[in-house]
Amino acid sequence: MGTTVATNALLERKGERTLLLITKGFRDALKIGYQARPKIFAREIIKPDMLYEDVAEVDERVRADGTVERSPDLALVRRVLESAMRDDINAVAIVFMHAYRYPEHERQVAALARELGFAQVSVSHEVSR
Repeated sequence: MGTTVATNALLERKGERTLLLITKGFRDALKIGYQARPKIFAREIIKPDMLYEDVAEVDERVRADGTVERSPDLALVRRVLESAMRDDINAVAIVFMHAYRYPEHERQVAALARELGFAQVSVSHEVSR
């Protein structure tokens, strides 16, 4: 029952308006996807709509070996999140590079989003490692 309700909400686009927070430089990564082309010679490629409404890049970076190049500026992230809330965006998806192995930056930003009162906070390292 739960999966049917969730699937229908996705298909009908009836979920919360969502902000995507992603590592700086990867704004289009989810939109670009894997470049799989089942109809390689199609003249018009129709891509599905994104589930998020807006994207904000967070200037943070953890290398694949766990070395922290840049920690997120939480004051700046707070301002971005507060702006989204003023625009009636009540859900946030947080996707940072290499968070599946080194999730601390996602944890910090998720805690901030929850503190601010976002109704839904989805964090990549929790949702799909």
